Amino acid sequence: MKARTQKELKDLMSEALEILESSKHRMTKSRKALLALILEQKGPFSAPKLVKVLSRKDACDPVTIYRTLPVFEELGIIEKCDFSEEMAQYEVSLGQSQGHHHHHIVCGVCKKVESLDFCIVEGQEQILKKMGYTGLTHRLEFTGKCPNCS
Repeated sequence: MKARTQKELKDLMSEALEILESSKHRMTKSRKALLALILEQKGPFSAPKLVKVLSRKDACDPVTIYRTLPVFEELGIIEKCDFSEEMAQYEVSLGQSQGHHHHHIVCGVCKKVESLDFCIVEGQEQILKKMGYTGLTHRLEFTGKCPNCS
């Protein structure tokens, strides 16, 4: 996944701030710093990764980070990814087109996660919809050894 441009970051930040303003949650200086860091992420991220970066900057304490991630998830700013790991990982979901999703490949050795910007199952979902199924969802995760670990 490529880095977002400054314009994309600015647009996502504006959209996230609008969502927060229209919710019952307030926007604090710490939440804004956390939100800015989250929007800069190129792929899945964990709470400890955010804590490490924001603690160095004295921008946000760990408790605020752990309490705010579920708020951002509830508001649709981020989504939790299930990689069968003990530690939750998240990704920015804001700015994704409705119905767009992607899958991941996880290195079984170093645990590096890469996004795959395609879905090989969409055709099968269309067939199931024609059969009358509704509310369809699916998860697909690839595992293997990345080039560095091979």
